[in-house]
Amino acid sequence: MGAAARMRLPPKLGRAAIGAYIRYFGVNPHDIDPLALEDGFESFDAFFTRPLRRGARSIDRSARTLVSPCDGELREVVPIERIDTEVVAKGQRFTVGELIADEALAQKFVGGQAATIYLHPRDYHRVHAPCDALAWRVSLVPGRLLPVTAAAVARVPRLFALNERMVHVLETGHGHVAVVMVAAFGVGHMTCAYHRFSPHPRELQVHACDPPARLRKGDEIGVFHLGSTVIVVTEPGMELLEPHMPTPLLLGQPLLEDAAP
Repeated sequence: MGAAARMRLPPKLGRAAIGAYIRYFGVNPHDIDPLALEDGFESFDAFFTRPLRRGARSIDRSARTLVSPCDGELREVVPIERIDTEVVAKGQRFTVGELIADEALAQKFVGGQAATIYLHPRDYHRVHAPCDALAWRVSLVPGRLLPVTAAAVARVPRLFALNERMVHVLETGHGHVAVVMVAAFGVGHMTCAYHRFSPHPRELQVHACDPPARLRKGDEIGVFHLGSTVIVVTEPGMELLEPHMPTPLLLGQPLLEDAAP
């Protein structure tokens, strides 16, 4: 599926296929650069990974907030009460250590929050820094690229512990924050904006960033090439701003706030 998505499309066919996708899934054309729409996209992947039109999103700049790192739907927020607390995402349970593939780092998140955001096919599929940060490590965790449909969730236990994922570990003014990009069926290809490595590892890849990448809130950190789900994991001290779930989110919208006065 990934190879097909990257195939170069004849201009006429490409415009027709992408136009049909926009209408079927309800993609907001106002988010897309009008010149890009007019000129067309060389492949479906180029369309799916399209950047936003300048000014399409507003990034909340308050130092107290973590913003949504992507467009999507907030599905679940779980308080991490113990090291063995199981995070629920799309009906499955797994520990934070399994999710980020680091039990020692998971200890820092006890008392914090884990917020799960699902990206719909109509959504913008780039992922951004939720706050000012230093990206000191990014890991690529191998998986089986299972689908995240309701049927797959019902059949396969620990779905998100099996799917391939990219884990961005950030040092922030709010302590450590992990932004986990979870791949799905046909969605194993993810790219990192600040570090290059080969996709689809057979074993865990842990890449230390030396020096750390300096990120401003809203800077791009990664791209889904088809897919899927983002989970934001925080240390203690952050409280949820939007208590109703599921709820739609836009990149840059305040998601969590420092509870300290």
